Amino acid sequence: MTSSSRFSHHAVAVVGAGFALLSLGWWWLIFSKVVDADYLTVGQAVTCIAGASDLCALAQALCTDDHLYGIRWYAPEAFWAAAAILVAGVVLSARPQRA
Repeated sequence: MTSSSRFSHHAVAVVGAGFALLSLGWWWLIFSKVVDADYLTVGQAVTCIAGASDLCALAQALCTDDHLYGIRWYAPEAFWAAAAILVAGVVLSARPQRA
């Protein structure tokens, strides 16, 4: 494995981490308002990072229009896609080099 391919594997991991941070920011943009309004506790809102439940859907439906750029919904698929990219990059980077 060449050093450039090793670098690209690290780049995949970094991109995955960046997407994960973006998806968490998107989640917090939505659910911080829900938590501030006492519709959900932080513990209940955390479950919405990786899954869509009826409670999460109800909380999002209660969102008002005062969110940044009018964003009122969150998709947990963004978190899972970011996690998959991150894991793929870490696994590829951790593989032993072949001669």
